[in-house]
Amino acid sequence: PPHKKNTVVLHLKIVRSIMFVIKKECSALQEMDPVELERGQQQSEADIAAGRPVLYIQTRSRWGELLTYLMAERFQVTVEHISDMTTHQQNSYRAGYNFVTAQYIDRTFGAGACQSVEDAVDWFRYYHYRLHFHPEENNPLRDF
Repeated sequence: PPHKKNTVVLHLKIVRSIMFVIKKECSALQEMDPVELERGQQQSEADIAAGRPVLYIQTRSRWGELLTYLMAERFQVTVEHISDMTTHQQNSYRAGYNFVTAQYIDRTFGAGACQSVEDAVDWFRYYHYRLHFHPEENNPLRDF
């Protein structure tokens, strides 16, 4: 029924909004270490110049595998899987690094290129969520 679909979509939007707010609040609690932020930006620029762009992302799951594949296939970017057990300095370094890499992707492959991967991963996560919690529905990922 349409109302069930709308409820799930709303639920996913709320969860994603909550995660964004949590990340934003956590970031606000501790400012970035400017030395490490700059060091991450410089290293990203050097890696891009050497043809080895990387993104540091905390992801270990089926959607993480998809993200890794899409970044490599579309943009020749390696996704380095990181732990949630980290330091303030590591967070700052990776934030600076990822910022430069994301700018490079959009500059090289067109505005919104990074967003296109995020959208594909969101779609994948949504349908896997539906498959798990609503197996009775017709789902295009049933045999994936």
